Amino acid sequence: MVVADYCTHAYGSDCERCVHACPHGAISLREGAAPVVDHGACNGCGVCFGICDAFAPTRITINELHARIRRTAMLGERVYLSCSENVTPGTDVAANVVVLPCLSMVPPELWTLMLAENIRITISCDLKNCEACPRAGDVGGALFPHAVQLAEERTDRKILFSLRVPHKDPAKEGSLDDPKGRRSLFTDLASEVGEIATGKRRLKNSQVLQDIYERRERQRASERLNLAENSIVDSLSHKAHARRIVFPRQKMILEAVDRLPESAERIEVALSVTDQDLCTLSGACMDSCPTGARAIDGDRVEVDPRLCVGCGICVDACAQGACSVIETDATCYLPYLSR
Repeated sequence: MVVADYCTHAYGSDCERCVHACPHGAISLREGAAPVVDHGACNGCGVCFGICDAFAPTRITINELHARIRRTAMLGERVYLSCSENVTPGTDVAANVVVLPCLSMVPPELWTLMLAENIRITISCDLKNCEACPRAGDVGGALFPHAVQLAEERTDRKILFSLRVPHKDPAKEGSLDDPKGRRSLFTDLASEVGEIATGKRRLKNSQVLQDIYERRERQRASERLNLAENSIVDSLSHKAHARRIVFPRQKMILEAVDRLPESAERIEVALSVTDQDLCTLSGACMDSCPTGARAIDGDRVEVDPRLCVGCGICVDACAQGACSVIETDATCYLPYLSR
């Protein structure tokens, strides 16, 4: 589906990345409007999802994907990501394997955030399958390695590659056919009898204590993995502007920098700036900004870099030529971060 609020083309930019990236020509654009998807031509490869916030699959959102990966990581598991072309139909993959239509649907911002969160990631994929992939073709095979490389350069951390997709291991489920499994069951039974005799079982089964233990373990896992329960942009405020939208990919980069501040210098961003000498406070740039990044503060226009996505719409809107877009790095976010 298309989320018009996250499409800068709908607000007047000349962005056409989705049209050029779609391997099947399923996306079209009209001036000043959000993209239109030809569902007859679209096969759900997810390439558009990986390059633009305006596209979202109905089966799983990017936030749900991230949450699933985090849950797996908090169990102490390495997370394996693969695609449907690399999984044999009928294969029962392990619980820590996430199978996507195409790995290109994971944007570089999400790879960056996962590395900043210390999540151990392995990509289970034979790149030879990408060459003849009927779903995403050469485009998908080129996009996701580039996204991974970009994330690794930003964080100075590595994502592993493997040709093997982990399968479910019956031995880990305490199979009665396995001597080790029987021994484990016997030990658990003996331990439970001892707890009943000493009265510890009542305490162990107490829901209150279970909640405490769960919170404690969750806190330990969060600290180890460098995770946070609340987003740094959840309470984002802005002066004198009603419209305020944090694009999903922008939010991921903000959170990644918050988790790993030393990565800020290695993350390139496009940022809108104002020449205050030319600015007449007409407000045209504010009215045209799709995120609400611009606001009048006293006798000058200020830009909140957390909201700016560098779309350049303000440049076209300003009759005085006071707006421009510069290339900088994510250190511009650091003064706004809480940690």
